[in-house]
Amino acid sequence: MNKGISSAHRTMRAGTWAIIALAGFTLSATGAQASEKADKHHHKHHAQAKPTAATVVPEAKTQDLYAGDGLARWLPKAEKGDIFAQYVLGHMYCVGQGVPKNLSTGISWYQRAAEQGFAPGQLALGTMYYNGDGVKQDYTVAAKWFRMAADKGYDRAQSNLAALYLAGKGVPQDYHQAFKWFRAAAVQGYAAAQYNLSLMYLDGMGVDKPDPVAAYGLLRPLADHGNVAAATALKNLEPKLNDAQIKQGQELAAKVSAKGQLNAALDDYQKIASR
Repeated sequence: MNKGISSAHRTMRAGTWAIIALAGFTLSATGAQASEKADKHHHKHHAQAKPTAATVVPEAKTQDLYAGDGLARWLPKAEKGDIFAQYVLGHMYCVGQGVPKNLSTGISWYQRAAEQGFAPGQLALGTMYYNGDGVKQDYTVAAKWFRMAADKGYDRAQSNLAALYLAGKGVPQDYHQAFKWFRAAAVQGYAAAQYNLSLMYLDGMGVDKPDPVAAYGLLRPLADHGNVAAATALKNLEPKLNDAQIKQGQELAAKVSAKGQLNAALDDYQKIASR
């Protein structure tokens, strides 16, 4: 634990971050909104039963997924073991979309998809256990499912797992693990993880010492794209930096903004900063 930051302050911040990281993972945001094209894409990968972040369903209009009689459309497929259909049914029942809301039934379908290794299903099931929706709240079980999806490269699950390590919920509190998983998700372009990673740099959590320049470099691109939380954090940070630090932060931000360059940008910055 770094000196200069009280344990009480760390605990308060960690609890806040965990809420921020997990708040974005409502059931409707885990990939259930999909188009027919995405549906076919999942069927193509079904035989392998090894979905990765690359096979996560993109967001689209809900009616594309639930057009007509959704139950008649998805139930036969789900009963035959189709992991995407099982996941969709889980969502339908958990939110009451096209069927009467029934958390127990929804969770059972999520469970079946999750046990077959479907990362969005694992994330959804973990979220149910984290929130205690339809099941007894259990952070350890939530962490288990988040980790399974995180190990497949699913950015949302990686961010959730990081949040649990940050708060010490379901896993031992470990800032280095939190930093590792937030960075893994941020590298894939997940904004919530990038924001939380910036705060870890800012407070020196999971790193050798506080690094406001690195924090600036991560916050600036988010703020420029309308992220209110990042803009507020940046507004509070800027008066504490000198001109040289702001320039350095802006240079890092420019590199971070380039698609797929966050990891390399941070690595290059760390080499310079450590000299």
